[in-house]
Amino acid sequence: MARREGNGRRGARLGRQREPMDGKAFRLARLLGRADKLVVAAVDHGAFHGPIAGLEDPVAACSKLMGADAVLMAPGMIRHVAHLFAAPQSPWLITRLLWNSTYCFQWNYSQSRHRTILSVAQAVALGADVVLASLSINTGSEEADADNAGRFSACVQQAAELGVPIIGEYYPAGTQKMSSQELHENIRIGCRVAAELGADLIKTFYTGPQFRRIAESAPAPILVLGAEKTPQDRDALKLARDAAAAGARGIVFGRNILQSANPAGFVQAVRAVMNQQADIDQAVRQYGLT
Repeated sequence: MARREGNGRRGARLGRQREPMDGKAFRLARLLGRADKLVVAAVDHGAFHGPIAGLEDPVAACSKLMGADAVLMAPGMIRHVAHLFAAPQSPWLITRLLWNSTYCFQWNYSQSRHRTILSVAQAVALGADVVLASLSINTGSEEADADNAGRFSACVQQAAELGVPIIGEYYPAGTQKMSSQELHENIRIGCRVAAELGADLIKTFYTGPQFRRIAESAPAPILVLGAEKTPQDRDALKLARDAAAAGARGIVFGRNILQSANPAGFVQAVRAVMNQQADIDQAVRQYGLT
């Protein structure tokens, strides 16, 4: 009788368990569980404009990023730095699946032509935990828009089949010609499109206090990109703080980390400002920033 009662209690406990998670949901929960607001370091610039300042030595640069939640890099760089990310609690690895001509700012490209450089299966084989695919629409060409959406959707389907979370990087074409309101409206539409096409997370521009409308209308967590290097570290910290307050799930910084006088300290400062609501001036002093 005691055995039967024990089995009954065990069955009741099993019955109260949550529904099983698929691989993508499991991986996504682990990534989002690293922090309330994620700090992602981007070191993929070399794939678009060569060895920028702070990234001349990729191994040395990546060794300073261990405090980040994840690191975004181009696929060919993973094998050179993978040994740095093998330890427990190391940042997750995110890699790109598509190459976008617009990111080659030095050549003034503006048509946002996207081409596949890696499959999701190849990314997993390299060791990536998460993949990223870029999306640009409203380029001025219906053919280019449809082609970009098709390539993006193909990446989404591959990721779903393999249970890998995918970040949709929405980057409008011709941002330099847009007013702040035009940029906001473009991104508001683009983020919803990326989510509708299946992105698990979205990476895009912060558009100011009204960014909350974007975050609330896109059914996927949004990571704000840091874009250009700010004049001082404190300016980037303010961007991170404001974006978090407006609903961003995290921040993706590249130059602002790599070109800081103290990259490792900058990562910790961003984490403190976004997750512990640390005072910016205090964070600047504590981590030796500008």
